[in-house]
Amino acid sequence: MSKPQPETRIRTCRSCGKQFEYPIKGNLSTRFHCKDCVDVPEEIRKVAERLALRIQKLEQTVKRLEDKLATSQRTGL
Repeated sequence: MSKPQPETRIRTCRSCGKQFEYPIKGNLSTRFHCKDCVDVPEEIRKVAERLALRIQKLEQTVKRLEDKLATSQRTGL
């Protein structure tokens, strides 16, 4: 008896940030990387992951600062 397949879910690649469906039978993608990034050497993928994470944190910081600025402009502070 074969193991039941889990439902297909939309995942985000840790290296490039692209969204993809996982698992799809016959597709090379993994839980963490899309089919395009699976072929990239591991050392480069790790650097890409670190850069993607850093960009994500910077985007969050910018959004938080923009919200804070908008709030202070509304209140006149």
